[in-house]
Amino acid sequence: MRCLLPLNRLCQVVLSLVLLPLVAGCSGGPTSGMALDEKAPDGDVEILTIDKDGGIAHQPGRFLQSVKRTDSKLVLVDCWASWCGPCKALAPILEDIKRERGDEIEVVKVDVDANPEIARFLNAEAIPDVRIYQGGVQVYDFVGLMPKAEIDSILKSLK
Repeated sequence: MRCLLPLNRLCQVVLSLVLLPLVAGCSGGPTSGMALDEKAPDGDVEILTIDKDGGIAHQPGRFLQSVKRTDSKLVLVDCWASWCGPCKALAPILEDIKRERGDEIEVVKVDVDANPEIARFLNAEAIPDVRIYQGGVQVYDFVGLMPKAEIDSILKSLK
């Protein structure tokens, strides 16, 4: 990585590992396995489903019921807002993934403006913020817009 300012090595490492992914919207990588506990807030969310014509429908649901699962189904939690450009660009990618994978995955959309408690609990400080859960435990996350091929690769590695 090339820095514009003369920084010592420690500052370069901090900048490249902590600040740039947040500012640039790069992938954050695997997380520490945060499980949803009794302190996790609940709220109204949208669940992507496939309608009878093969299109995507947005069904109402509850956050905890959708994410805190005991089975091995992968759950993608997309923290987004209607005013967020990258969120709008990521939405059709997640819809394509849902359409292709069907019941293999659950896609849960959390509007951070309507659910600030959930966003705070997840420490979603930049959006889009995507968390992937399995068995109610967070197994991966990324912040920002990511190409479909990369998301597919991550999902394959988690199955």
